[in-house]
Amino acid sequence: MNPYQYIDKFARFGRKKGYNPGHERINALLEPFSHPENKMRIIHVAGSNGKGSTVTYLKSIYKEAGYKVGTYTSPHLLEFNERIEINGRKISTGELEELIEKIKPVVDEMKERGPGEPSFFELVTALAFIYFYQEKVDLLILETGLGGRLDATNIIKNPLASVITGVSLEHTNILGNSIRAIAREKAGIIKEKTPVVTGIQDREALTEIEKIGIEKGSKLISINDRYSYELKESTLEGQSFLLKHREKGSEVNKQELIPEDEYRTRMIGDFQVRNAVLAMEVVRLLQEELPVSGEELREGLKKAYIPGRMDLISKEPLLLVDGAHNSEGMENLVSSLLAFKERGVIDDRSKIYIILAVLDDKDLFNMLKSLSRLEKFELIVSENSNERALSAYEIMKKAELLGLEGRIIKPLEEALKESVDYASKEDLICVAGSLYNVAEVIKFLK
Repeated sequence: MNPYQYIDKFARFGRKKGYNPGHERINALLEPFSHPENKMRIIHVAGSNGKGSTVTYLKSIYKEAGYKVGTYTSPHLLEFNERIEINGRKISTGELEELIEKIKPVVDEMKERGPGEPSFFELVTALAFIYFYQEKVDLLILETGLGGRLDATNIIKNPLASVITGVSLEHTNILGNSIRAIAREKAGIIKEKTPVVTGIQDREALTEIEKIGIEKGSKLISINDRYSYELKESTLEGQSFLLKHREKGSEVNKQELIPEDEYRTRMIGDFQVRNAVLAMEVVRLLQEELPVSGEELREGLKKAYIPGRMDLISKEPLLLVDGAHNSEGMENLVSSLLAFKERGVIDDRSKIYIILAVLDDKDLFNMLKSLSRLEKFELIVSENSNERALSAYEIMKKAELLGLEGRIIKPLEEALKESVDYASKEDLICVAGSLYNVAEVIKFLK
């Protein structure tokens, strides 16, 4: 049986029954396997932005420390197998085939007797749990799919820690149309008396997380209260930052693992430093359960890399791809581009070409509002090939309301070709708006 053909038969998000919240079906999938998700050490990561990068930092640090680390992430960029990895090795087609042979009778039984057919994400989540338990990972770093409270990954009962990276307006038709409502959904991953580490900066969102943490008797650690940092060096190949402790209490002063010092990361953009510090604090918090040396932490930070997050994939012309897909992500991207110009990383005379394509459930108005902070740039509106892609004409209409000028070039491949033809070698082309854009650009360049 071709495992990919089988998996693709199930409804994906964006299609009818592709999002069917609740844990009844994932519970039915895992019950016959004696709930492997509750027999592993897990760090559970949710958030509107920064999930993938935080997971990558954690994976790299714990791998450097010699642990067998499973990671479950979504969506994939180039191939399905990226979603399920152990120490960076993707699950093989053969392994997938064996797992499907095991789970198919369970799925058939669910369809016949209830509670009904699972969605694509529920099925894949179940496969991942079974696989990681079977492979006896030392640690599973688990990324939520959508929201948190009703997400299939939230079937887990006793994670080592819950991590909430940030909160932004996204999927408002599902998660709620306010920051507070979305924060409440993300906070649904908080478990009784389980520590929560967060990098949330929005005060309203943080208040909601704090409230739920208190209700659950869970200790909340905000890295913004504990640390400050200053960028020491920033290039398109990496950056270093000086970390300082805000608190002077005994717990902080005893942090031999994370002294006040300079650290380096390969991933670029000011916001990536925040994700790095978030991962560092999680590692410090779990030091007793999962010991890591200071040198292993430093090396893990330096080696961490994830495609499509402020990712420089060409130097002439400068071509940057970024998966910024909501208002917070776009704000981070714009702030980083402005900082690059200010620091001379990008020539102040260079023109920036922004190629934008987004999906139809995003906070487009605020994404465009963030873009309007850039001064010398050309907006090129396009569409990716995803079935949920928002019409380029709709994007352009909103952009014009904000006084932004631009032009439409479809499809994305053509927009990239034309931009490369127009741009001089000092200019920067930046493709943003969705991780699906990143995948298409990488495939095209390959």
